[in-house]
Amino acid sequence: MVGDKQGRCMILHLVFFKFHEPFQWCDSEVLEAEAATRGHPHRISEIAGWACGRNISVRKRAMDFVVMGLFESQEELSSFLIHPDHQDGVLKWQKIASWQVVDIDINSETTQWSGLLDGWTDVVSAPLDAVSVSR
Repeated sequence: MVGDKQGRCMILHLVFFKFHEPFQWCDSEVLEAEAATRGHPHRISEIAGWACGRNISVRKRAMDFVVMGLFESQEELSSFLIHPDHQDGVLKWQKIASWQVVDIDINSETTQWSGLLDGWTDVVSAPLDAVSVSR
């Protein structure tokens, strides 16, 4: 990882889910997978930040659900990936969807931020004790 000028890296873990046919949001299996995913930050300490949500687009190419996880290092991300709570979520999603993953170092010179997101790296790269976080 390249990291910022102080050598810190912060990893943004993005996961895009697409339901298998015939699954839809009204199915209990889908709601269980969503609930498991929403609960991860309460049960997995390696998560520094978390957002997830349903797609609102009607486009055919659109995915159905997205996860954005923030991790302080590659080691934290690796620990998250093997955490039993995450693995439970993986099993739930495997039954109902396929997904694609992208992990980026948000402080790398290969990552560009602009507009309203331009100052985002200042917030997420600050030492966690300097940021007010509500969980």
